[in-house]
Amino acid sequence: MNSSKGNDEMKKEYFLPENLIILISGVPGVGKTTISWELLKTYKEFRLVEETDIIREILRGYTNRLTSVYKLSSDEIYSHDIFLSYDMAKQQCKIMKNSIINIIKRQQRKGVPSIINGVHIIPEELYLSTPFPNILYINLYIDSEKALWNRLNKRNPQKYKQEYVPFLYQANVDLYNSLYNIPKDLCMIRSINITTLSIQETLSKINEIFGEIYKN
Repeated sequence: MNSSKGNDEMKKEYFLPENLIILISGVPGVGKTTISWELLKTYKEFRLVEETDIIREILRGYTNRLTSVYKLSSDEIYSHDIFLSYDMAKQQCKIMKNSIINIIKRQQRKGVPSIINGVHIIPEELYLSTPFPNILYINLYIDSEKALWNRLNKRNPQKYKQEYVPFLYQANVDLYNSLYNIPKDLCMIRSINITTLSIQETLSKINEIFGEIYKN
């Protein structure tokens, strides 16, 4: 993949593979969607696989798998109105894992570099099932409840109430800590503390990660 950018401030000396899949994890408010769209602007070859694509895969025939394999009902696929603890998000990822893996395989087979993000992306649940080349996990996290509240309050003050912040912050901490359970030789995974970073600074961090891994 050509590494030339529309932003002249980010000159690159690396080559991104055409089968690169970036999986972006993090709790609401850390900027997963914003960063994904900004990456699309910078790397024209990328495609964003949105949550609806994964849900569509589930609805195509996953109900039988839910009942026969996991003994679960579709009610256990949580709605977007429910805030998830780390354990809830991990369970959600377990239910959706087959669909996520199928999407990864499809995009790599087509040679379409892609970004998948969401609260359902849990590296600890996925990494053993994605032993494919060029799978990169990027976890965005925040290091204080105050900073998380500032972000959520700006995003949607009607949906995100201050009393929810400790719950979401704990999910953020649990997700970050879970990454230490993943053997580094089995998975390409990087964490970015976005607490004090602007969008451009976060993109620069990702640029550094690309350079570290894929430098010519």
